[in-house]
Amino acid sequence: MASKRDLKKAVKYMVYDVMDECDYAVVNSENGNPKAEKLMDEAVNFYEDVIGKINSAKTAAEFKSVKATIDGKYAFFTDGLNEIN
Repeated sequence: MASKRDLKKAVKYMVYDVMDECDYAVVNSENGNPKAEKLMDEAVNFYEDVIGKINSAKTAAEFKSVKATIDGKYAFFTDGLNEIN
């Protein structure tokens, strides 16, 4: 079972990577990139939501659920980044 600290680090790195890639796409396009901006909003909302879930998780089943949520969003963000590039 992963610790709360490890889960928070994983989420933080994932969200920062998404934000960095989206920021690059927005800066390097002439009129901005609405898909990238939307993905950035999704990443911020996900971060706020999942950190709250991690903090409130007490049992192994809750941690497993949070980890599954993180893995699912990882795939979502990967697909989203592939679409904007």
